[in-house]
Amino acid sequence: MTFFDWVENTRSDVNKHGIRQGVRNAVYQLRLGLCRRYYNSFQRGEEESVFDREWDVMIILDACRCDLIESVEDEYEFLTENERFRSRGTHSKEWMRRNFVPEYRDVLENLAYVTGNIWTQEYVEPNELSVLDEVWRYAWDTDHGTILPRSITERAISTYREQDPERLLVHYMQPHAPSVPDPIGEGMNGPRADSEWRASPFLLQDGEVTKKRLEESYRANLRFVLDEVELLLENVDAETVVVTADHGEAFGEFGIYEHPFGMPFDVLRTVPWYVTSATDEQTFEPTLEPSQKHGDTKEKLRALGYA
Repeated sequence: MTFFDWVENTRSDVNKHGIRQGVRNAVYQLRLGLCRRYYNSFQRGEEESVFDREWDVMIILDACRCDLIESVEDEYEFLTENERFRSRGTHSKEWMRRNFVPEYRDVLENLAYVTGNIWTQEYVEPNELSVLDEVWRYAWDTDHGTILPRSITERAISTYREQDPERLLVHYMQPHAPSVPDPIGEGMNGPRADSEWRASPFLLQDGEVTKKRLEESYRANLRFVLDEVELLLENVDAETVVVTADHGEAFGEFGIYEHPFGMPFDVLRTVPWYVTSATDEQTFEPTLEPSQKHGDTKEKLRALGYA
């Protein structure tokens, strides 16, 4: 963002939200810009690609904080020691843009990617992968304003059994807001065409929720997706399964909220890295089939707090 873009955005925010909110947003964007400049100058390039490591199945939990998944790991046998990992992104689009690169062409051509993340439409080239199943295109849940984890589980199991890929990458949207089992904030149960809603970390910034309440809602969403991961691990065969994240989530650390791109902070760039295995016990038979339904991408962005 250039200085002139910042000025124009500030003017637009002031007109739309009033002087107080507009100025606060402008200061926040200025802080993000300074953080990105620091990252690009001193830290960029320190991270490792997920494709540099060996694994058969990788499970991405979107926007997963290390401290909060560690707080529930005793509830799940497949979550043992968290080795942690330095991600190439602090936003999904940055993570994709910096991992799905020509350097890993040989890996990508044997990769099946089952995803609920809408940024694949901009940063992942279908012809470079063995399989790209963009589940968000046809299984979006309008009631909750997100893609439910069961849809991802179903398609991942089907892809494994039908395609037998060399590597399987499974990208769940949870614990990314909105929290399905424990929503907080008006509009979190679905996209609202007539208004905006702020993703839950910004409700903390606004003083509408406490950090304790935010963490409570986040943990509920995390357990919601981990239950699905447990089901997935009972229905695929894999010697090496990694449970990790594309990026973390900020709850006000260093004055940052949610997960803006290009940030240097550990809470956003250090992600979980659990190693386990999976055995197909045939405990579940998926029924969800892909379709050509695309829907309104802007609505999906708005539901996730991006527009």
